Amino acid sequence: MPATSRANTVNPVVVAGTLAAALAALAGCRDADAPPAEANPIIVAGTRSATGGLRTEGLNMARGLELAVKMLNETGGIGDREVRLVLHDDRSDPGRAVEIYLELASADSIDLLIGPYGSSITSAVLPVTEAARRPLVTPTASSPSIWEGQSRQWSVQVMNNARDHMRGAVVVGARMGAETVALAHEDSRFPVSVAEGVREAATEHGLVIIVDESFPVGGADPAGLVARAQEVGADLFLGGGYTEDAVAFTGAVAEAGYEPLLSSWTTGPAEPDFPDRVGIGPARCALGNAPWVAGLNTSGPLATNATFVERYVAEYGLEPGYTAAAGFGAIELLTEAARASVDTGGGIDETAVRNHLFSTPTETVLGPFGVTPLGEPDAGSQRLLVRLQIQWQDDGLGGLVQRIVFPDENAEAEPCTARSAEASTAPGSP
Repeated sequence: MPATSRANTVNPVVVAGTLAAALAALAGCRDADAPPAEANPIIVAGTRSATGGLRTEGLNMARGLELAVKMLNETGGIGDREVRLVLHDDRSDPGRAVEIYLELASADSIDLLIGPYGSSITSAVLPVTEAARRPLVTPTASSPSIWEGQSRQWSVQVMNNARDHMRGAVVVGARMGAETVALAHEDSRFPVSVAEGVREAATEHGLVIIVDESFPVGGADPAGLVARAQEVGADLFLGGGYTEDAVAFTGAVAEAGYEPLLSSWTTGPAEPDFPDRVGIGPARCALGNAPWVAGLNTSGPLATNATFVERYVAEYGLEPGYTAAAGFGAIELLTEAARASVDTGGGIDETAVRNHLFSTPTETVLGPFGVTPLGEPDAGSQRLLVRLQIQWQDDGLGGLVQRIVFPDENAEAEPCTARSAEASTAPGSP
């Protein structure tokens, strides 16, 4: 897409409210304090869930995106052009996201697109960006149905398969002697895929699912679902939807006095502020899953993992979770592809960006990236990133710390059980 003169703001990160106003600003006249036309910034645009049910995850992903753009500009941007990130609030609503991406995909003022948060919203917008022949890096979408058999040509997956999301929790539970499972999940694309993986893993490891219920988006009844799981004495209590559900279910488990062998939620426990939100007692031994933790030895084109964590803490005053790392890694991928695709006039060849993303395995702060190549039925699906099971365990100082408990090659500790509330730690751990 040819480069054009843009915007009357010098801020490289813009969180937009009204889409029409933001697009007008990008294409509009400059004031006396604006940078000269030759500055010609590269505009990267997409949505974030600033409001609605996905606002917690949307904020974390957006922070990762914003920090990556800030650090990118510190190194000269792309082809010596400043990069500006414009994010619009999709209100956690797939329909609203489609409206926004229809405008973004057809706007000459937008050089590159970045995907929204989550599988349901991503699934809704991909037909728009595919039809417009615009490359799209999707930071967090993990539902396999988005790519399986779809022969995508412009969209690549950063996150790994949702069916693998909680398989490790089942394996850990089986090793600890669990025999029964209560599964309660939101009836939306990502949690449904996670639940499919739980059922498969339970069958493989000889566990019996004695409660299997779904709940509508925004319509969970944590107290009622906990009561059913407690009544049948399920050893594992698994599922949820997104972070707000994890917080609500954890609170309901504590209030009911229910002590499953292990409990694990689709999202929430992997975020570093989870104990602050639910309390140290309820969070102790809670199991979560993540493709990334702060202590991993990963590295991408913009930063090492240690540098990313240090800069994130300095910028936002808290440690990042994996959704922030996914946002940061998505910009790293887009940056690497764009830098390899700058044409002789200094513009970005989006077909070349697409070809690079589909054909070039690489590393990011999040971890390894490599997708099924073009022409294959599952083209664009992530095939290199692995999923970790993490658990909140006692740190020996009255607080909690995240430790990896599965898979074995990454494990930092043995898992603890909520029934005893006594963490088992790796040799040498406090």
